[in-house]
Amino acid sequence: MKKLLLINPWIYDFTAFDLWSKPLGLLYIASMLEKFGYEVRFIDCLDRHASVEKSKSRKYGIGKYRRTKVPKPDILSHIPRNFARYGIDENYFIELLEKYRDSDAVLITSIMTYWYLGVKRVSELVRKILPNAPIILGGIYATLLPEHAKKVIKPDYIITGPGEIKILELLSQIFDIPLDRTKLPQTLDDYPFPDFDLINHPDYLVILTSRGCLFDCSFCAQRLISMPFAQRSVENVIAEFEYRFDKFHIKDFAFYDDALFLNKETHIEKILMKLIEKGLNLRLHTPNGLFAREIDKKLAELMHSAGFETIRLSFETSNESRRIDMSSKISNSDLVRAIENLVDAGYSPNEIDVYVMMGLPNQSFDEVRESMMFVHSLGAKIRLASFSPIHGTREFQKAVRMSYIPENIDPLLTNKSIYPLAKNSAEIEQFQLLRTMAKKLNDTAYV
Repeated sequence: MKKLLLINPWIYDFTAFDLWSKPLGLLYIASMLEKFGYEVRFIDCLDRHASVEKSKSRKYGIGKYRRTKVPKPDILSHIPRNFARYGIDENYFIELLEKYRDSDAVLITSIMTYWYLGVKRVSELVRKILPNAPIILGGIYATLLPEHAKKVIKPDYIITGPGEIKILELLSQIFDIPLDRTKLPQTLDDYPFPDFDLINHPDYLVILTSRGCLFDCSFCAQRLISMPFAQRSVENVIAEFEYRFDKFHIKDFAFYDDALFLNKETHIEKILMKLIEKGLNLRLHTPNGLFAREIDKKLAELMHSAGFETIRLSFETSNESRRIDMSSKISNSDLVRAIENLVDAGYSPNEIDVYVMMGLPNQSFDEVRESMMFVHSLGAKIRLASFSPIHGTREFQKAVRMSYIPENIDPLLTNKSIYPLAKNSAEIEQFQLLRTMAKKLNDTAYV
């Protein structure tokens, strides 16, 4: 039996927080590998419970990562903030690598493109301690910037896009092991549930009821990294909820879907009805923005009855021309109606978060302020989302055309926390003032 070491790398950034963040793609791959007879080991560099300095979980299981200050890369030397490695102690990571020296291959995932330094450091240490094990890199960064990854990370192999089937095919070639294609999944229901047994002391669980998205928002890379839109059956989703709840006795579940409310009558509504019928008494969270225009009275009531605790609505901007340009899926009146329906269902307005974007190409500060004031007028909480120019998206290309950024920009400079399109320190100060304004408005939101 071949032994495979799967690694979720550190985050190197100015800030990071565990907001229902789990390497779900890697856990799906782990289950698929186990199904096909491989022995899976796992190192989670973002394990908040791994060291002596364990992080206390906050409400709903979220919390801070262990933080270790590290030197800033030269390219970020102009940013007047401390840079850090988030996750387990490096010496502890080395101990774990020593423990798994007999691994036949190492699979490393990647998330944000501007977090590639964590991937790089993991890869360097693997090369040193497991010199004979081939490194296979996958994930979002590897998919969006494979050439950059080849040059900087230097893996032996790169997998782009959804990886469950591709990794089986690659390992079959590497190890000369026949692949029984009759066992490959044909639908999402055929995929084994992700292996959360690998997670040390889970405080919450995450679930994906669909993959992909039918929309093509100008700032989103979903169509570049995922499979065509598909949904699991209601029965399969409920089976996973019940299995997870019975096994871990955890009430907090976060949906990872990008399009949770598509085909709502046959999908999410039926899922919520079943959860209510089962009486699991869960707390449900949606870190990804929900399609507000789909929230009618029926869906709002089901959300309240099923235990939706964290509601975040996609809105982006109240500016009509900007919305058309972004291929946005919501209007101002859609947001008004959604919040009204949620309030009628039993939520107070300030239990509802609404995403507003700032820092888009050619976006004025006045536009952001107007969008914030519109959300505030509805009583909802403003959740400012700083723009990150994601390689391959239309907004990235627009930023290049308008000379905000070069096309070959180092991914480190696309980090949303440094306001990548800001032209000078005065504009950075304006972004910070917008954040202060949002906080003040949220503090005065009515109940």
